[in-house]
Amino acid sequence: MRSRARGRWDRIVFFALAIGGIAGALWISYRFDLRPAETAVSLLPSLAGLWLSWAAFRAERAGAAVPPGPVEIADQLALAVRNQWDTEVRMRRMNDPYPLAVSWRAADADLGEAWPELLATADGLPSGPDGTRPVPDGARPVPDGTRPGPGGRAAGPADLAGAGAEITEVFLDRLPTRRLLVLGGPGTGKTVLLIRLLLALIERRAAGGAVPVLFPLASWNPARQPLDDWMAERLARDYTGLGDGQLGHARTLLEHRLILPVLDGFDEIPQRFRGMALDALNAALPLGQALVLSSRVTEYRDALAPSSGVPVRLAGAAAVELQPLDADDIAAYLRRDAGGRGTPAADRWEPVIRRLRTGAPVAQVLRTPLMLFLARTVYNPRPDEHTAALPSPAELCDPVRFPDRAALESHLFDAFVPAAYRPHPRHPCRWSPRQAERALRFLARRLQEAPGGTTDLAWWHLPRALPPRAAQAATGAVLGTAAWFAATAVGRLIALVAGVDSGWLTGPPAAIVGGLAGGVAGGIGCGLAAGLTTGIAEGVTLVVATGAPGWLLTTTANGLAYGFAGGVVGALSSRLVTLRPARWAWSWDWRGGAVGLAAGGVLWFSFRPAFGASAALLGAAANGTVYALAGGTVGALARNLSAHRPKPIPTIRTQWTWCWPGFSIGLASGSTIGLTHWAVLRIQSGATGVPTYSFALMLAFIGAYGLAVGFVHGLKGKPADLATAVGPAALLAQDRRVCRRQWLMVGTAVGCAFLACYAAGYALDQGSFYGLTRGVTDRAKVTMTPAHLLSRALAYGTAVGLGAALSHSAWWHYTLARHHLALRHGLPRDLTAFLVDAHERRGVLRQVGAVHQFRHIELQHRLAAGDPSGGATGLLPVLPGPRPPAPARTGRRRRRR
Repeated sequence: MRSRARGRWDRIVFFALAIGGIAGALWISYRFDLRPAETAVSLLPSLAGLWLSWAAFRAERAGAAVPPGPVEIADQLALAVRNQWDTEVRMRRMNDPYPLAVSWRAADADLGEAWPELLATADGLPSGPDGTRPVPDGARPVPDGTRPGPGGRAAGPADLAGAGAEITEVFLDRLPTRRLLVLGGPGTGKTVLLIRLLLALIERRAAGGAVPVLFPLASWNPARQPLDDWMAERLARDYTGLGDGQLGHARTLLEHRLILPVLDGFDEIPQRFRGMALDALNAALPLGQALVLSSRVTEYRDALAPSSGVPVRLAGAAAVELQPLDADDIAAYLRRDAGGRGTPAADRWEPVIRRLRTGAPVAQVLRTPLMLFLARTVYNPRPDEHTAALPSPAELCDPVRFPDRAALESHLFDAFVPAAYRPHPRHPCRWSPRQAERALRFLARRLQEAPGGTTDLAWWHLPRALPPRAAQAATGAVLGTAAWFAATAVGRLIALVAGVDSGWLTGPPAAIVGGLAGGVAGGIGCGLAAGLTTGIAEGVTLVVATGAPGWLLTTTANGLAYGFAGGVVGALSSRLVTLRPARWAWSWDWRGGAVGLAAGGVLWFSFRPAFGASAALLGAAANGTVYALAGGTVGALARNLSAHRPKPIPTIRTQWTWCWPGFSIGLASGSTIGLTHWAVLRIQSGATGVPTYSFALMLAFIGAYGLAVGFVHGLKGKPADLATAVGPAALLAQDRRVCRRQWLMVGTAVGCAFLACYAAGYALDQGSFYGLTRGVTDRAKVTMTPAHLLSRALAYGTAVGLGAALSHSAWWHYTLARHHLALRHGLPRDLTAFLVDAHERRGVLRQVGAVHQFRHIELQHRLAAGDPSGGATGLLPVLPGPRPPAPARTGRRRRRR
């Protein structure tokens, strides 16, 4: 009901805005006796309001349609999951040259539930009317009294043993509780086995049944987030159609048990949280709900025996342990990957194959699928590649160079990245092995240094490496340049077309436009950067055009003052609009107060040419006082609430919703700043007789200001279609398209708002609509014309629309971050292409939903840590390690913070 009411208000606001713009344009046409062509041009900005009202109406109609039920959502999700993992199987070359069969046996009795307890648990589940016991999550029901054998319940743990594709039969038919614990050592193939089980379960899934979804547990902190909330967030992020702002569809699937959790990497949870994680799993996934959990053996056993407290185990789960590869399987796999028995490339492996049945380090190392994959990547040629340029596999048998298993594993890890990026005739690489290894080391270290550590390499998290001041300065410079072009160059062009002899002063003061755009995009810092950039650019333009050097000082002062004012409005609206009043903490920021005093004080250089030194001093003092109060309070508020400000996240499409808090805050703050500035100008005008803005114009400007801020904060991201698993590169491209669309739509809406408000102000003035005198000696009134109104609408629409788009866009912040990382740390400038290449062609990264991960957690640890001895690894010297944490601040500064 609330969403329908909000949609109705959206249509009312947009329609009223469009009607106001059309009425203002028609009144201007009548007042100035414009030609039909000029009237049509003046009506163009008003069409945006009509389009927005129609878009809001369509959105309401679409939202009023009958939503899909849980079963329909699950069926669409199953299609997305299957497509996602089919693609990932090809990328990881899991079937090249053929699927490597991994075997398993029942794990030690202390790791899983005792078999009699499993049977009792299964018998305790409610029976259906046909004598069958309903299996949770849509799996096939199991009749009572089944016996071991194909399709029957296992008689004991020993019947759970198997290999390869039998894992599906073990899970569906042999397990009485459908709760499986997959254990194994590092690199034994746990994740690959889970992926094959997931794909098989989807193929056997009945319509309306539960959807198996793989969840990497490394990103879950059980001390901070319940399991259901974490899984809902992962679902909404990896399958974007599930996230509707409140994660509604994802939570619906979890509540109806239409998600079969396949939880990978229990050992990657920090050690101190593993016991808590097991307890949370038992609480959130009670008996009767199927699940699969993987972990290393040692880490899981340690979690079962805590130093204090009651031991916790996964309730109702049977455990299997993956076994090392057989020597014959290893030999057959190496020969087949090298072209088959008898080929020159396969013969190179004979020294290694002869040692597979001995206790040599090479025999121990190659018994895991991970090490076997690394060895084939390093030593086997690719198509059209000659073996003469490759190292010989016989070096793996050198007892002097590799005296033990650890030394040989380190060698394979270090040689993997250079081998993955070695030159290839058919697939040339844009990055040298040295460049690739440097970039991968940096990214691995960033993941390790993340709070709590993580394995998810999400491109929208990379802006965390960008200094906040640098981001504000860069965004402000871009917005300042856009504001200067829109206000000065476009204004001059409109003046020439309309035949208005206003020189370069047809458009609005560029500093005001840039300050507002920077403020709504990034707060006070960004507003100052945008205003300063715009003021300098406008001053240089006027100096060149008029030959009067005083313009540079005047416009620079305007840029600092109006940039600060716009930053105050932006900081207030962007932070308070998303927070509850209980979180508002008012305090004083001396630095913000000093900046405000300086920003208001420099207006003396702007007021002096028109009002004289004495009146300019009075105006600058008054503005400086107001700005100091605003900077001290708003600066402290912005600092205290910066941690609660939502970071830009990637979006797929936009949803128009009217934001009353944003509009109210923008209107209130804009009114305070605008009325104060107008009052100062009126006092100066009364003392000197120099004309200034009329009260009607100031009211029109304040109303347009509030509408602009309301539009900026009235946008929300909308997820994509449900049956689409969006990859990182596709998500980035979609977010970039949304940014362009937001710029166009918000810009037209803001321009229409300014046009309507200015036209209303003109009507109130009854033709005596004056602008502030901007010349040094000319103090005559400058009458507004349609060219002036249109140039102002275009300038504000272009600059503020761009500021809104950049503030909501994760693509923009990622673009700044990747250029910063390229200059500061030597990463590839086209980082997106590098990550895609590392996943699709090199096999260094894997893709899980919308994020990348290193192919194996051990590879990430190895790249992040480097050589423990301090020497060089691979092709690169070890990069400096992470800095130690800074000592805690003490004394007065810490108490104030």
